[in-house]
Amino acid sequence: MHPSPRELQQILSEARNLELGSPQQLQLLESIRTHCPAFVPALLISSRAELWGKEDAGPPAAFFDKIERMLNDAVDASGREPAALIGLARFMSVVRDSPQAAEALYREASTRALGMLEEAWAGLIEALGEQEKMDEAARIAQAAREVFPESKQLSEACAFAQLDK
Repeated sequence: MHPSPRELQQILSEARNLELGSPQQLQLLESIRTHCPAFVPALLISSRAELWGKEDAGPPAAFFDKIERMLNDAVDASGREPAALIGLARFMSVVRDSPQAAEALYREASTRALGMLEEAWAGLIEALGEQEKMDEAARIAQAAREVFPESKQLSEACAFAQLDK
């Protein structure tokens, strides 16, 4: 039986409370990955825990390939979410000594994160406007316009919140 999202989060929380790379943490994370191999938070934490944990992990090339596969799985399973891209970028930079690959991943992560920030700010402006929290909506809008001066999404949110009057 597949654990529920809540159960996965509970097990992951237990794993996070253990020492990074400890045998107990590695065992718990392996259990999560066995039950749900596409659970991105477990893949990201597992990659770090594995790097910190095993001194006798076998041949370095095979060990690092395993970690890289985990991180690529996290990127794929997440739909290329910024956190997963950043995890893979750090690995490519630090472990693989590939700043070119890391640069491309960091660029993609920052572009995707900015898109999420723009959408979040637009939604927040609309929600604040609906609650008639106009001063706060105006402050958020001002900060957002500094980062995204040409954003149609933010302009529409400001119009919806009736800030342009």
